[in-house]
Amino acid sequence: MDTPRADTLVRMIAVSELMGSWAYGSNNNVRVLALQQATREEFGLTEVLEWRMDPKTRAAVDLELDYNRDALREFLRTQYEMTQEVLAARGITEVISYRALSWPEGAGLPDWAGLNIGDTFEARQRPLASWSADRQIVADWLEQRGGSGVILVDRKPAQDILSIPTTGMGYFAQKEWVTLPGDSLVTLDGVLTADAPAADVEQTAASSIALGAPALPGAAETLESDEVESPAPVLQEPADRWRPLTITAQLDPDDPLDNWIIQILDGREEFPNWWPRDDSGYAITKRDLDFLGINPVQVKWMLNGEAPMGMTPELYQQFRTDMLEALERDGIDPSQVDVRLKGTGAGFFSGIHKTLPREEDLAGNLEAAQRLQEWFGDSQDRPLRRPYDFMWSLGLEPEPSDFDLDINSTAIVRAAREHWNAHQTDRYPGDFMGGHGYLDKQTVMGALPALAEWASRWEETLGRPLSLGVFESSGPFNATLLGRALSSHFQDTDWIIHQPDTLPYATRDEAVRAAEEVTARFQTWMSSAMGQELAGSNHRRVTALRDAWQQLPPHDSGPGPAVGPYGGVAERAKALVSAAVGSARFAPGDLQALQALAQAADLHAARLAVTLPPGTPRTAPRAAAAAPAVAAPVRPEARRTPGLSA
Repeated sequence: MDTPRADTLVRMIAVSELMGSWAYGSNNNVRVLALQQATREEFGLTEVLEWRMDPKTRAAVDLELDYNRDALREFLRTQYEMTQEVLAARGITEVISYRALSWPEGAGLPDWAGLNIGDTFEARQRPLASWSADRQIVADWLEQRGGSGVILVDRKPAQDILSIPTTGMGYFAQKEWVTLPGDSLVTLDGVLTADAPAADVEQTAASSIALGAPALPGAAETLESDEVESPAPVLQEPADRWRPLTITAQLDPDDPLDNWIIQILDGREEFPNWWPRDDSGYAITKRDLDFLGINPVQVKWMLNGEAPMGMTPELYQQFRTDMLEALERDGIDPSQVDVRLKGTGAGFFSGIHKTLPREEDLAGNLEAAQRLQEWFGDSQDRPLRRPYDFMWSLGLEPEPSDFDLDINSTAIVRAAREHWNAHQTDRYPGDFMGGHGYLDKQTVMGALPALAEWASRWEETLGRPLSLGVFESSGPFNATLLGRALSSHFQDTDWIIHQPDTLPYATRDEAVRAAEEVTARFQTWMSSAMGQELAGSNHRRVTALRDAWQQLPPHDSGPGPAVGPYGGVAERAKALVSAAVGSARFAPGDLQALQALAQAADLHAARLAVTLPPGTPRTAPRAAAAAPAVAAPVRPEARRTPGLSA
């Protein structure tokens, strides 16, 4: 992909995927349902036929929009502009259009279903709808479907035509064009009764797929509709299935770090920089932990990386080992897998997409509102984001916080694709891996039975659900490149459960960007109070790091001359971290910045070492050494003399 044509190729693939989703059906796959919603947003449509979806489908459509809304809207707008240019150039102001509608026996009917042929009426349409220039094609299709149905005819203004086969969506053989709803009346042009037998023709795979149904006036409210505003969360009784693990360990007052945490929670110490906070700056308090039923020792384990929330250190090690063994039984070597924990289990607070409800948001749920009042009282000192187990504690969700795992492995993607091709022939191919980049979960569990059994067993052990998202080895797409604040791409702050062997750089540009990242880490540390103070220091460890930094070659130099120098920077930065931690002199945030430099330089050197061109002597593969823990430093009994350790 490191070519000038890469962008064009990606756009061609994206357009092909979207055209395929429409060809499969206008409302029967997640991507096309997202396209319908994007149409509504792009063209400001209000009077449209809504579509009811179950919560699972609605969540999948929302996720598709979160990742691809801008691309979908551009896809639609570009087709519309091209179509309008073509129609205007030919002097076309309106087109005679035919459309068939059918419904199975017993389904809800629109309020105009009893009208007579020739009657004109207003029929709400979906944001996007297929019409044809040929009445016979429409009549043949309706006869093949069987059941009850009608044929509509309309003079469609050119301004309501989104696309024709030469400008985008639309099938030549069916003389199809795709339209926006418009505001004109339609005429009932034909009726097919329910007792008419279906024609003996082969049905397509798409014909058997249904995701939701139209929201017809007076129809039963059996599925969620996006026409109605989302109500306040409904109070849920906790499901008997979920019984979160009881943590019996306690903080030890004789341990310096444990004692420090005890004093922080008791209000005798201020919150240090490393204490868990949300993006508003709100820090966890004893009041929060007491209400949520969280043992403070879990916070310590999370900060030290010993165990995520909801596990003990011993269980965490077994959890990790069992998972890798399960993958091996499924034919996936651990060297082919990168596993990361996301969500509140790794950081206590949710991301920016989940805001803590207020009392006014719970007006319809008196019990939940009362629980929130018991927690905060009249205090406005509250987190902006949802803490761990918040929705469960208030009874707003039937499940406690889950273990949200990102499993990044091209080997798993390939195995899952084979399973999909063998077992999912009736489903839209684009659902295999949605636009958000992770695999269909049903397919993952089917392709990896040992992993599925592992997940089920550990859900029972931990009393919490496991959410497994599988991506390519490169991980989730970096949505910040599109200007989005929320992204799940690989980040330095990720909780890494397992990493594969070091991977080589795919392109020179990738290696240059990594070198630039190391420089950025160095500059961040140098701008800290610690970096400023040590800039002119003659301490031997500071001098060693300074000398190593000056030996770095230009960013665009080949991997050969850069491996050793970057490895030297990493080693000397780690040595300085160790000395600085021992001195108890510098702020944890400054130490974290220096540690981030060491890690970035170490990883860059390791990847350069396996990227050497043929014929270049290779250094031994570098294993990234564990850096000193500085997230929650042990508090000294007494303040030491300022200065670095030897």
